[in-house]
Amino acid sequence: MISMSDIPTLSPSILLLAEYVFSGIFILTARRFFGLHGLYIYSAVGVIAANLVVLKTTYFPYYDSPLALGTVVFSSLFLCSDIINEYYGKAAAVKGIWVGFFAYFVLSAFIFLNIGYVSADGGQAQEAMRHLFLPAPAIFISSLVAYFFGQYTDVFLYHVIHKKTGERLLWMRSLVSTFLAMLIDNAVFSILAWHVFALNPLSFTEIFWTYIWGVSILRFIISFGNIGMMYLSKFLSRRKKAHVQSLF
Repeated sequence: MISMSDIPTLSPSILLLAEYVFSGIFILTARRFFGLHGLYIYSAVGVIAANLVVLKTTYFPYYDSPLALGTVVFSSLFLCSDIINEYYGKAAAVKGIWVGFFAYFVLSAFIFLNIGYVSADGGQAQEAMRHLFLPAPAIFISSLVAYFFGQYTDVFLYHVIHKKTGERLLWMRSLVSTFLAMLIDNAVFSILAWHVFALNPLSFTEIFWTYIWGVSILRFIISFGNIGMMYLSKFLSRRKKAHVQSLF
C-alpha cells in the first residue's frame, strides 16, 4: 500500500503556478459552457476550497516565514467576480458574493449536524471532519468578514472604473480593483484572526510582517496574472461571437 510519505513532493513555486493556471482554466471553462451559472458554481466551490486549504501553511522561496495556503484560490474568486462584473454587471457580481457565502454556510451546517452522530470507526473520520470543516470560530468569522469586505470592494471598484473608462483600459480596472480588494481581504482577516479574536493577540508589527506583507507580495503578482486572464476571456468571447455570426 502506498503511504502519504511515498507521494513525491513538488516545488511550491511549481505547485503555485499549476494551481493558478488550473483555476483560470476552470473559470474560463465554467463561463464557456455554463455562462453565469457556471461562474456562480465556481464561486461556491472556490469559497469552500479556499477556507479548507487556508488551514495549511508552507514555505515559499521568496519569504522566510510560512504562509497560509489558499491565496491562489481566494485570488481566483476576485478574478471570477471581475469576469461576472465585466459581462453580466454589478448586480450579478454582488449576487455571486452571496452565492459563495450561502454555499459555505450550507456546507458548514451539514457538517456540523453530521458531526453530532456517534462515530462507528473509532473516531478517525470524526476527528478529520472536525479539523477540516469546523476550524476555530475566530478563523471562521474572520474569513467570512474578510471575504465580504474584499469581494464588495472588488465589485464596487471594478464597476466604478468600468463606468469611467467604458470598454477601454481593461487592465486598469482589473489590476486596481483586484489588488486593493485582495489587500483589504488579507489585512482584515489577519487583524481579526490574529489580534481581535485571538486568545494570545499578536502585535500589529508581527501581524504585518508575518501575515500581511508576505501574502500581499504574492497577491500583487497574481493581480498581474489576472489581467492576462481577463484579456484571454475577451479573446475567447470575440471568437465565440464571430463563430455564432458565421453560422447565420
